[in-house]
Amino acid sequence: MRFVSKSTPALAVAGLLTAALIGLSGCGSDTDSAPEPESTPTATLDVVAQGFDSLAELSDYVAQSLDGVEVSLESETNPDFNEETEPERLHVDFASDENRAQDMEATALIVQATSQAAFDYDILMVTGDVSAGEWSYLYDRSTVEELTGGGHIVVADIWDSAEQSFDTIHR
Repeated sequence: MRFVSKSTPALAVAGLLTAALIGLSGCGSDTDSAPEPESTPTATLDVVAQGFDSLAELSDYVAQSLDGVEVSLESETNPDFNEETEPERLHVDFASDENRAQDMEATALIVQATSQAAFDYDILMVTGDVSAGEWSYLYDRSTVEELTGGGHIVVADIWDSAEQSFDTIHR
């Protein structure tokens, strides 16, 4: 005796409907939905020849390449700053899109520009503001000078050269 299930056509129809819904919802194996691979940062950036006599000049230069740039000195923004005991920090903040390669390039751009600053600062603090918080890298002025001494800066080494970092976004 041969057994034929009466639910076989119903199962086939249900399977076809499920496959159609998956295709329509974009949950299929479409290659367009795969995440894009992270880009590689530029190898080097040339150090600018132009000098920056003021924060406004430095800010204008960096703002040509980066969005949401804010440049300030700690002594001008912190009412509790003690110039006799604290180092002068140059803060450069910008809007980051959380792309590691682009953020490394932005940091290198800022470091190479601040190497040409004619005003005094002891520590450069580069901060990327992102939706999940922020990341920061701190460089002594002597490190900035070392990184840019050859007339160019190696982008891939920029974050490893920092004296301190606070970065949970890219790690």
